[in-house]
Amino acid sequence: MAGALITYDKELPEIQGRLPWVEPNSHLVKDDTKASGWREEEGRRRSPILLTPEIRKNVDEWRANGYPGASDVSKHLFQHWFEEDHEVDGFEKFYFGQREAIETLVWLVEVVGSTDTMKLIKDFATVQKKDMFEDNIKFQTLMDGKRQILRYIPEQRKEGVQDLPPEDLRRFAFKMATGSGKTWVMAMTIVWSYFHKIFVPDSQMSTNFLVVAPNVIVYQRLEKDFANNEIFNALPLIPPEWKQRFSLKVILRGDAAEPNPSANLFLTNIHQLYESRDKEWEPNNPVDAILGKKPQQDLASANQRSMLERIQTLKDLVAINDEAHHVHDEKLAWNKSLMAIHEALPDGLSGWLDFSATPKDQQGMFFPWTVVDYPLAQAVEDRIIKAPIMVTNIVGSSGAVSSSEMPDDPEDINKDNVAEKYAPWIQGAVQRWKEHQKEFAKLYIKPVLFIMAEQNNYADALGEYLLETSEFGFTEEEVLVIHTDNTGEVQKKDVEKARQAARDIDSKSSKIKVIVSVMMLREGWDVRNVSVVLGLRPFTAKAKILPEQVIGRGLRLIPAVSPERTQTLEVLGTKNLLNLLRDELEAEGVGVATVDQPPISPVVIEPVQERLEYDIAIPLTKPSLTSNISKLSEFDVGALDAIYDQDELEESLRITLKMEFATTESEVHQEPVVSAHRRTDELLADIAKQVSKESGKFAEIYPIVGEYVKNLCFGQSVDLTDEKIRSYLDRLLVREAIAKYLTRKIAERVIERKKIEFDRADFKLSETLPFSWRRDLPPLEAEKTVFNYVATYNSFERSFAEFLDRASDVSRFAALGTTEQGSTGTAFKVDYLKPSGAKGFYYPDWVAVQSVRGAEMNWIIETKGRVWDDTAAKDEAIEIWCQRVSATIGVSWKYARVNQDGFDSKAATLEEVLAFASASLPLVAT
Repeated sequence: MAGALITYDKELPEIQGRLPWVEPNSHLVKDDTKASGWREEEGRRRSPILLTPEIRKNVDEWRANGYPGASDVSKHLFQHWFEEDHEVDGFEKFYFGQREAIETLVWLVEVVGSTDTMKLIKDFATVQKKDMFEDNIKFQTLMDGKRQILRYIPEQRKEGVQDLPPEDLRRFAFKMATGSGKTWVMAMTIVWSYFHKIFVPDSQMSTNFLVVAPNVIVYQRLEKDFANNEIFNALPLIPPEWKQRFSLKVILRGDAAEPNPSANLFLTNIHQLYESRDKEWEPNNPVDAILGKKPQQDLASANQRSMLERIQTLKDLVAINDEAHHVHDEKLAWNKSLMAIHEALPDGLSGWLDFSATPKDQQGMFFPWTVVDYPLAQAVEDRIIKAPIMVTNIVGSSGAVSSSEMPDDPEDINKDNVAEKYAPWIQGAVQRWKEHQKEFAKLYIKPVLFIMAEQNNYADALGEYLLETSEFGFTEEEVLVIHTDNTGEVQKKDVEKARQAARDIDSKSSKIKVIVSVMMLREGWDVRNVSVVLGLRPFTAKAKILPEQVIGRGLRLIPAVSPERTQTLEVLGTKNLLNLLRDELEAEGVGVATVDQPPISPVVIEPVQERLEYDIAIPLTKPSLTSNISKLSEFDVGALDAIYDQDELEESLRITLKMEFATTESEVHQEPVVSAHRRTDELLADIAKQVSKESGKFAEIYPIVGEYVKNLCFGQSVDLTDEKIRSYLDRLLVREAIAKYLTRKIAERVIERKKIEFDRADFKLSETLPFSWRRDLPPLEAEKTVFNYVATYNSFERSFAEFLDRASDVSRFAALGTTEQGSTGTAFKVDYLKPSGAKGFYYPDWVAVQSVRGAEMNWIIETKGRVWDDTAAKDEAIEIWCQRVSATIGVSWKYARVNQDGFDSKAATLEEVLAFASASLPLVAT
């Protein structure tokens, strides 16, 4: 099976068709009877963490029921983030793991109202028996008032004691794998808290934020994201109608700026010594350690205050810890610092949120306040990080060598012979890197080789060997040797070059090709371009290694490598290292491929000059849909239908309402009279708020809602003050159904198409940049396409491509799923109106040029294995696109959809297939 750039002799373990923004419904399980060593099993991978299984189940149910009890702010943001498509460069959709994290936070705050970890554990912990009679959870309070949890850890077969936060502190931890987008969730949290504080009465959240990093390198990454509100401008985090209300004053460490009364974001790191002008300065207390040295007091800055003093003037604050496994111990300065802030603020911290891939304490126990678990295994299955490949045999300049031949005895190795002992594997790793370099060059990307040594003096010796070996061809500026201490932190003398490398190594201007260090460096070293890791450490069975220490910093995806997402990280090393690493990864459920043959030729898809006769010009257009809110005044409420005839309402309620209001026009069951029903105007306002979320025209939409509910919603005119009517409107599912139906009908009326505009009217497929693909084995070669191979996702698409290539009336064709790699940076897409009333983007599958009686017809073709509820809307949008483009540029374009169950792979012409496709019935989604 082809890797993102390298093809392997064994199938990579994966879940075919897995989309990272969809809730997972299966997972990989170890199975040695399968070619890949893994099988797919139904259901989501169960979390071993104390709180997450039960909380996850509750949040799933909450989501499925439309977020009952959530504020309008939360629902509006969820709609904007997860239901609407966004035209943002480099962005497709938020991942499900990110969605679940922010949903869980909102559920805990708005529905559960959680401010006490002990109560949260009592309500939602997964209780396991230590033996047949004894539960595994107990609580105790020490004489100083400190609360603790005592519990049995089944996976460790031991008991552990952990401190709990104070009763009045809302503290949650989010376990999110490396590369899964923790920073985006942090930004979503800030946006949600900000607008919750503004719009929700009596909100306990805040518009002030403190974001804390564990070291300077992580700080620099966060500074790049948050300085000048960059992340909020670059990503679709804020609904357009709220953008004017969002403004954060960002105060970086070392800044002397005074905060506003509200809406501030403080960004700092725990270690300030590297940046201190006074090299001898030491923190006097834990708060100084996190917030840094108080500004110099001189005539120019006599009134400057420390960051702590400025924070203490605020009324409320949300603290967000990045890489929060550094705060596991109450004795640590970081933990003490935040507790000092919590105790100093008038109302305490509004929230203390910990984000980490490994939120564990020194006992190896997960924080008991961990509420989200997005594990490394899920990230690999979702292909949002690289898939690790263990390579046991490689071929270097001195011939073939196996990992079993590598020295694992530290007694036999010293700084004088380390390069000689490992020479064959260094040669092989460099050879692998050169293969990657050759193929990555087609994608304008520079790969990086990471070599992990046992000691700093070994790293020095290996660096010298790389430079002195002429066949490698490395120069001094291309090999970076970094010394670390025994915790993985960079030594002071190497800090500056390490910081610069971490910041620049993935850029085209960086010349670094090889990094040599004692271990994969700590947080912040997110080097996306690492494609090969060589581990030269004689690990023993007693050594407990974390995958993050060995490969974690190289797992992040390389941007723009493949539209199909699959990328791999080759891991080479000693036998013990590979065995231990594989065992640790598999223990976490990560599907790991172990290959014992050198990878064969890569697959890179690109247009080639010899095929220019099959090039196709396809115009790229700008979005055309826009909302004309003035049309609301012409909206005909009388043309609407009863809600019980609409799919927006779940079937059981449709039946109930139809029986009660349409069939007998008399009550068939007794609804209990509850005096606590909200007032009718409040219920109608709730519906109107949901309908007006996108337009912001509440005043215009409220009377439409009132007229509809009074005269048409229930199939007859009703008295809105009647208790029975109020009882139905007080049901969230009924209100949401009405809101969704009205949103759809209003959108149909107010959405207009602008005059067609082009991004590139003359775009040709031959301008598409090279990209990698790993689906096909062997790759599909076709004659009538400008590309060297055809990129297909499944067997149906492959069969259809083979048909187009041999069809006598098709002169040329191409798959369209990869045009985002084109030189314009713009994918071929068409905007359309979803059934929900939201605007979305549709990416068609194929373009084909048909020769009919001496004339050419351009076809956009969609191949469908299953028809979904928005397929008809997409069909309509692309048909309109074809008509408008044809009329504008004078070139004929048409559209057709070919369903899998109606496709005759033996047909001789496209005309035959399209004739049947136009007459066939659509499939029904299940």
